[in-house]
Amino acid sequence: MKKKVVLGLMVGTLTLGIGTGALAATGLEPIKAYLNSKISLKMNGATVTAKDANGKTVLPITYNGTTYLPVRAVGDLLGTEISYDSASSSVIIGGSNGSAPTETNKLTLSSLGETVLGTSDWHTKDPADTSYKGKDYKDVYLHDDSVKLGNSFQIMTKKKYSKLHLELAAVGGSQEIKIMDGNNTTLKSVSLAAEDGLVGVDVDVSKTDFVVVEIVEETPDSSLFVPLTTSYLIK
Repeated sequence: MKKKVVLGLMVGTLTLGIGTGALAATGLEPIKAYLNSKISLKMNGATVTAKDANGKTVLPITYNGTTYLPVRAVGDLLGTEISYDSASSSVIIGGSNGSAPTETNKLTLSSLGETVLGTSDWHTKDPADTSYKGKDYKDVYLHDDSVKLGNSFQIMTKKKYSKLHLELAAVGGSQEIKIMDGNNTTLKSVSLAAEDGLVGVDVDVSKTDFVVVEIVEETPDSSLFVPLTTSYLIK
């Protein structure tokens, strides 16, 4: 039987030495739990590491047969904003009001065109190259033996957007992708295999003027397919 996994909050305050009355007032209840370094996290087939706001690795917690994950770290991995409202003692998932991105602030890379893509040289609308698994995506970045659009492309964000959502697929073989900011700092590393299908990746771009998506390693028989009609920026 699979154990249930819960997105739990990791409380950074030690309760040792706090009186029963004080604990009751804060809503905290002492428990005996364990940091579990044996559990690894995988997202879209790739092993990922959960980190706190300072970049320090945080571990899952096991308690009473249930595994709890740090909600903020998991939110970062998923590209979902996590915040805490102390006035209402509420954890807010998905923006300041807890809402999901709407169509009005979700803009596809294809629709933005040269505003963010800069040039049409690195993507193609040729119907012979824009289909994946029977679906025509109309506008794509494609790097393979027949369509050499370079092993990297740049997206101009100019600090106007909060999140970048990319969809990527390895067509045959495997791909190792890095998404970097203007300072060559790696924002996300993605491992793709053909059997993964189309994989969604979310990146915080609120503090960068542009990002570079680069193929750092690929098998000889592999192609990278990125549909620009379903990849988007969020304001």
